[in-house]
Amino acid sequence: MNKFVFILLVASGLSGCVSNEAVQTVQTDDETKSCPALKVELSQLGVKFDDVKDDSGVTGKNVGLALVFWPGIIVNEVRSNKNQDSIDARINHLSSIYNRKCLDEKADNNSIGQLSDRLHELKKMHEQGLITEDEYEKVRQRTLDDL
Repeated sequence: MNKFVFILLVASGLSGCVSNEAVQTVQTDDETKSCPALKVELSQLGVKFDDVKDDSGVTGKNVGLALVFWPGIIVNEVRSNKNQDSIDARINHLSSIYNRKCLDEKADNNSIGQLSDRLHELKKMHEQGLITEDEYEKVRQRTLDDL
């Protein structure tokens, strides 16, 4: 009976250990991911970060380990911190790629839209006779050269 209780306590202590959920910061296909794919992975990483954060501190696993094998608490905390750090590094890496690829792309689209609006307004001014043909062509060409 004593062996059974001991085995049960050891098994419950070992099952209480935090699993290794560390992620690789940089992956080979990161730069080729689309903006929507980056957003999806970032949101999944956010959920995963919250999950591994829940493994730290006063948890059922740590309380169980305190009863059976108190040094296991230190192992759990170290592993939990490594998991959090690796996920945080991956989030920072993907956020950098997202900002560079996706936010710059939106800024470029906005500037093209502004250019289009400016050219339409210029054409309307010419059609209304507010500016001459030469003025229209000069300002139009200058606007296009600013690209």
